[in-house]
Amino acid sequence: MAALGLQGFAADRLMNETLTKFRNAVSDSTDLQEKVKAGADLVALGKENGYEFTQEELNSGWKELQESDEGLTEFELDVVSGGRGRRGGGS
Repeated sequence: MAALGLQGFAADRLMNETLTKFRNAVSDSTDLQEKVKAGADLVALGKENGYEFTQEELNSGWKELQESDEGLTEFELDVVSGGRGRRGGGS
């Protein structure tokens, strides 16, 4: 009952922490940034680097981040606007 709700909350919080740690790892690693820019599967990339999350959790976390006061980093904005866009950014 109530305990079940708390377990769900704890699991959601754990996933948010995992995604946050993966986001920080990408932010700190030019190697990971290059893989992201090249269009790597983020779930697979996370798993290869010790961060377990699903595509659904990634999508949910991404949406929460976009709606938060923190917003996206410069790198994330770059990836969204050109690095992984459908048309692939040209210069």
